[in-house]
Amino acid sequence: MEDFDIHYLYIVKPLNTNDTGNVMSVISAEKEYDRYYDTEGNLWLGWISYDEYDAQTAADLFDIMNGSGIVFFEERTEWGTDYTGAVPVTDSSGVPFAVLAADIDVSEIGKTIRLYTIVNLVIIIALGVLFEFLFILWSRRNVTTPIKLLEDSVEEYARRSHGQRSIDALSFEKPDIHTDNEIEALADAVVSMTDDIKTYVSEIITAEKKNLEMQAQVNEMSELANKDALTGVRNKTAYDNEVKRLESDYAKEEFAYGIAMIDLNFLKKINDNYGHDQGNYAIRKLCRLVCNTFEHSPVFRIGGDEFVVILKGRDLENVDALVKSFNYTIEQYGHNTTLEPWERVSAAIGTAFFDKNIDSGVEAVFKRADKAMYNRKKEMKA
Repeated sequence: MEDFDIHYLYIVKPLNTNDTGNVMSVISAEKEYDRYYDTEGNLWLGWISYDEYDAQTAADLFDIMNGSGIVFFEERTEWGTDYTGAVPVTDSSGVPFAVLAADIDVSEIGKTIRLYTIVNLVIIIALGVLFEFLFILWSRRNVTTPIKLLEDSVEEYARRSHGQRSIDALSFEKPDIHTDNEIEALADAVVSMTDDIKTYVSEIITAEKKNLEMQAQVNEMSELANKDALTGVRNKTAYDNEVKRLESDYAKEEFAYGIAMIDLNFLKKINDNYGHDQGNYAIRKLCRLVCNTFEHSPVFRIGGDEFVVILKGRDLENVDALVKSFNYTIEQYGHNTTLEPWERVSAAIGTAFFDKNIDSGVEAVFKRADKAMYNRKKEMKA
């Protein structure tokens, strides 16, 4: 939260669409200050709101939870304006049960930009009025030489600064005027005005940089939302997006692709007998084997112990050899008695390939690959 200046990071579960008691807190991330010093507003697992969420907000959370992909929206609360990104959280079966959301406070940035804009516009307008007033005095007194010097300096400043984004190029060189009258005051005012313009431009450039940094944070959050936290490969959300893209691309141009379905065996047994850390180790080890085997195809973790590979290019051409290599490595793990039980990873793999004569889309290929995987699992148990 502190690295990315996140306002709130939390998981909530919508319970109903009543006016109160409609949302439960699952996880709420906190910065060090909130956790150890200002603990009055800390939330806990199972905390249920009574007036923080209205019925409409609860209904919106249900829509996000039951939807797919990341949803962005602006949220105004008593603490300010937040830009929120939210995704559904699913269990190992793919059933949604909560919403993961991250809030970034953008209200202060907007206030600062508006304040600087108003202040500098007022300064520029005031200096413009002053300039006109001094110009009238100059016309009355007919001081041609000092005003010509000033005019030349302003023209030179305008020539050098036109189209410039370098702050150093926006420096005004004051002409050598010592009249001790309004003309010298005008020269000083122009110096002040150009300094204000220089400051104003600097603040605009700084604001632009902040906006770019914020956009980079949003892009990184989007990337994290499509990445599996345990293994580092793409997650179920990324798989769903890839399926949509694959079907859209195929509608424009036919090309060959296939699907490999991989399922880790005995994960529940490992978790029950040796603990979830060892179960996670087995998942990561299988993931490394899948990634090393299918180096030229995207790998997705779509469930607790399930991986999907969308076979492309060289991997598709050499799929038989790659599957054989995968099964051989799995067999070697099983025969290696020097490994711990959770290190002797066992997994079943099944493949299927798109056939335009029988398949209506990616889902049909997925089902055939899944069936082939389960047949392989039965063979391994026989």
